[in-house]
Amino acid sequence: MYPCLLVSLSLFTSGCYDGDALLEQARSAAQRTRLAEIDLGEYRTTMPKNPQTNSLTELNLHLFGTVPRYRVPEIEQQLKAEDYRIRAEMIAAVRAASVDELAEPNLTQLRARIEKVVNDILEESPVKTIGFYSLRVDYR
Repeated sequence: MYPCLLVSLSLFTSGCYDGDALLEQARSAAQRTRLAEIDLGEYRTTMPKNPQTNSLTELNLHLFGTVPRYRVPEIEQQLKAEDYRIRAEMIAAVRAASVDELAEPNLTQLRARIEKVVNDILEESPVKTIGFYSLRVDYR
C-alpha cells in the first residue's frame, strides 16, 4: 500500500509550475517572432553603360525589410542616424548588380546584397528579408 501512496503523492508534487510566468514567457517568445515591415527608402540610379549594347538601364526601387516588431522604434532611429551611409552603400550595391541578376525572377542575389548592406550598418543585424514595394527597370 505504501508504494501506491508514494507514486500518487509524487504525481501531485512534481507538477509545480508558475502559470503566470509560463504565460509571460510564451507571450514574449511570440512577440519576438512577429515581424514588421520597415521602409528602407526609395532609390533611383542609372546602371553603368552596357559595353556590348551601348545602352543604359535605369532602376527605380522602393525597398522594405522585415524586422522583429518589438525592435521597430530602435531600428527606425538607427536608420535615421545612418541614412547617408545606408543610401550611399545601397546605391553601390544596386549598381553592382549584373544584367543576369536583374533578370532573375526573385532577384535573389540583389536581395541578399541589399540585406548584407543594411545588416552590416545596423546593430545586431535585424533585417530578416528584403522586399520591394515597387521596382521598375527601364532600358534605354
